[in-house]
Amino acid sequence: MQQPFRPHTNMPFAFDGPGGDLQAARRRAALTRALFEEPEVLEVIKRRLTLREPIAADARPASLGKILDHARDCGVLIEDGKGAFDVAGPQARSYLSGAWLEEFMALLLIEAGCDDVRFSQKVLWRAGIDGSLHGNEIDALGLHRDRLVLVSCKALAFDTLTRTHGDDRVFSAMMELAYWNDHFGQGRALAILATTADFYDEEARRFRSPKLVERARVMDLVVLPADLGSSERCLDQLRKRLQGA
Repeated sequence: MQQPFRPHTNMPFAFDGPGGDLQAARRRAALTRALFEEPEVLEVIKRRLTLREPIAADARPASLGKILDHARDCGVLIEDGKGAFDVAGPQARSYLSGAWLEEFMALLLIEAGCDDVRFSQKVLWRAGIDGSLHGNEIDALGLHRDRLVLVSCKALAFDTLTRTHGDDRVFSAMMELAYWNDHFGQGRALAILATTADFYDEEARRFRSPKLVERARVMDLVVLPADLGSSERCLDQLRKRLQGA
């Protein structure tokens, strides 16, 4: 049975289902912030997830143990009684693999004053040529003074831009986001790329990929990278862009 198509406000799409659980995201907000602010810890956890191995609480970095305890208290990890932790289930694995970044951005949008914030949101839209119904999933979105805010979240390795084809992976994400803006926001949305990739080399005092920075400028995309370092700095950057600064 074909689903009814009810466009969201004046946008050319309809919500398909409720999207991510904001209440659950709020309950583990402190853990989510910690994952953003501790990229070394995040890399250890992701490595163990890939290998499907338990995570030892005494592994480096030193801050790992505290975050593992926090993840256990949030029901994301379970302790095996021998000083190691494992993933609590499929939803927890999805969260740790990258869905946490969607929650992080959704909560950030709310804190920055956006309304009708959703994440992991499936949307439906009709093709202009034949009226056929199609679907996409938007990582996070909201409205700020009736302006659509679209967020693409890419939980990449911290050192992605130092790897072979790392630029290409990030540029592909930029192209996808630009398409979202053109298709869902008529080119007028605030389009944000949130990523765990490190964009700025502090030692060399230069961007790791000036080409990507220039492409983001030309495509009118906001990039919120991991090297902002804290949720407070990320929020500050977001507020400035929402205010048009």
